[in-house]
Amino acid sequence: MPNRSIADYGLLLIKGVSMGIANKIPGVSGGIVAIVTGFYSELLFSFKRLNFKAISLILTGQFNRFWQYVNGAFLLTLLLGVILSYFTVSLVLDLALRAYPEYVWSLFFGLVLASGILLFRDFKAWKKQTILFACLGLAAGIGLSTLPPFDQNIHIIYVFFCGVISIVGMILPGLSGSFLLILLGNYSLLLVDAVNSFGRWIILPFYPSINFSYQDQQLAILFGIFLLGSIVGLSTLSNLIHRIQERSNDELQATIIGFIFGSLFILWPTRQASNSDIVMVGYPLFWTIFWGVVGLILVFILDFYERKKQS
Repeated sequence: MPNRSIADYGLLLIKGVSMGIANKIPGVSGGIVAIVTGFYSELLFSFKRLNFKAISLILTGQFNRFWQYVNGAFLLTLLLGVILSYFTVSLVLDLALRAYPEYVWSLFFGLVLASGILLFRDFKAWKKQTILFACLGLAAGIGLSTLPPFDQNIHIIYVFFCGVISIVGMILPGLSGSFLLILLGNYSLLLVDAVNSFGRWIILPFYPSINFSYQDQQLAILFGIFLLGSIVGLSTLSNLIHRIQERSNDELQATIIGFIFGSLFILWPTRQASNSDIVMVGYPLFWTIFWGVVGLILVFILDFYERKKQS
């Protein structure tokens, strides 16, 4: 692993913030940001080291060896950046979802649609088998869209499961972890409300006069459970997905492409806005389309820089 100066770790922290922002926005994969900014290989290497050997090093008190084995300084700096981004972006998303729910979901729809288009463009292994897997993914996505929208679920086991699943976006470029949280019905609960409450809990010792209700306490606990699930997901899914990629990467990518296109109906702006607690009348069609196009353009710009980085 590279030797880093304090300035290098500062830059890595900024990259972590960027990755966290990407993970927070449906349709944008944190893995893509890792590729564009040049640390995806080190990220996968470090994730794969979160295994049983790492656990055994901790249990036997070999903390220095554990830290070196998992590339601890890299992971900790990156994680701090991701968490920091959660507390900043969530405030903006909270205000936007309350004031302009349909516009926000239009933006999300454009982001996810662009992500699917780019994955389809870059996939070159179309054959009978991969087409079959793409159709299975498409059927699964459409099937989910025909079901009643998932309600928010605050059960700790379900929240822990959401944490495990949400980490996929950091491991698989092109698949957004926050998009999966939307499908699970807990996006606003965990990545907006719970994050904000957790942030208020952190600054509470410095600002005792801050309003911190019983509901905030419960939400902060939920975010802690969500983070724990994400950490477990890092150590389990990273190795599992890596093995699947080694053996059946084409089939995996084809399934993801089909699933993204099939599940776009779940993100349809009027459907999601109708599930919001905010009731708004007379959405201008122009602005709904405008924010969808903005989402498309943002992902295409990110893709442009990714391809420029690789060339």
